[in-house]
Amino acid sequence: MRLLTSLCVLASVPASPAQAEQPFGWTGIGHPSAYALAPGEFELSGNLLRVDDTIDFLNLRNDLLAGNQRLVGNSGDLDGRGGELRLGVWDSLELFYRQTGQDLALNIGPVSSADIDNLDTQLRTEREAYGVKWVFFESLNQDLSQPWTSAALELTSSQNRSDDFGGDLAGFRFSATGGVTFDPPGRFGLDRLRDEGWGARLLFSSALNASTTTTAWAGYGQTEASSGTSWDIDVGFFRDAFLQTFDIEESQYRLGASVNWQYFPRLPVQVGYEYIAITDRKQTIKRGEGSLSRLIPSFLNGGGLAESETRNHTVYGSVNWWVTPQIYLGAGGKLFSSQFTGIIPHYNNPLSSSFSDITYGYVELKLGVKFSIGAGR
Repeated sequence: MRLLTSLCVLASVPASPAQAEQPFGWTGIGHPSAYALAPGEFELSGNLLRVDDTIDFLNLRNDLLAGNQRLVGNSGDLDGRGGELRLGVWDSLELFYRQTGQDLALNIGPVSSADIDNLDTQLRTEREAYGVKWVFFESLNQDLSQPWTSAALELTSSQNRSDDFGGDLAGFRFSATGGVTFDPPGRFGLDRLRDEGWGARLLFSSALNASTTTTAWAGYGQTEASSGTSWDIDVGFFRDAFLQTFDIEESQYRLGASVNWQYFPRLPVQVGYEYIAITDRKQTIKRGEGSLSRLIPSFLNGGGLAESETRNHTVYGSVNWWVTPQIYLGAGGKLFSSQFTGIIPHYNNPLSSSFSDITYGYVELKLGVKFSIGAGR
């Protein structure tokens, strides 16, 4: 709410007229293009992402539950919020920053071999990306009221972090009558969840007609990701048995295309598709030695961790309405054929990799502002 309030306050500032480097009515946030903002012009948005039993995008939440015997309850619900800033800093040069926080509900069913208290119910992830876009080609004598041909290079640095996911382990059950208890219980869980990487892509935008613009892009990037498990208990051989690490290095190739349709100048409709291919993956798994490692609850045990999905098809669509020349409201959705594969690399761990090949999607609401803080070129 504070972010949305700030956007409204910013929008009330008188805007200086600027000669835009992107077509009239264009919504650049969340929609790849080879256009950039004019120097001193910026676009800022805040958005909400949601999946629940009422907003179950294409019934995908239920499909996730049906395909995973470990998850129960409201698993698959998503509560996200974020923002993005684009700033024109030089002729044909733009800086951008994106931030998203999301809570993915994961309710684990009863574990027959262990007594677990206070088990977490959400995987909380913060995503950040920042970079620069340089428009190195524009067609001559363009009419700023209509789209034109343009080409750009975009460089991005990104990182993702997730909070620990675990609970208090109070004991093990070896049989109906035998077991071992721990007093006080020791905190155990999935931790060190993080990744970072970089990417580069070339974008090309061109007009089909006065109201329809297409954009195509191709990109390459590299990422490193890590995660692991641990148990905070004084007994050394138990603690060592629970210590696991999961590290990966991978390369990513991306191909995509999109369409921006503005039959009504103040109501742009945008749809797009991107294909993500992961190659050169190097996965390193280290696990505790000895028979005690089998005591790790199955949803965190790396013994069966296999190579996760390496392909993802993503589709998105949005409709935005320019309420005023500076304020717009938007609604849309995004669909992934393999959930967050290629988007959050550190999800390749025993917990979240178990549903990495599940189709998933969410809906989005957006509020944005756009204006100039100085004279245009």
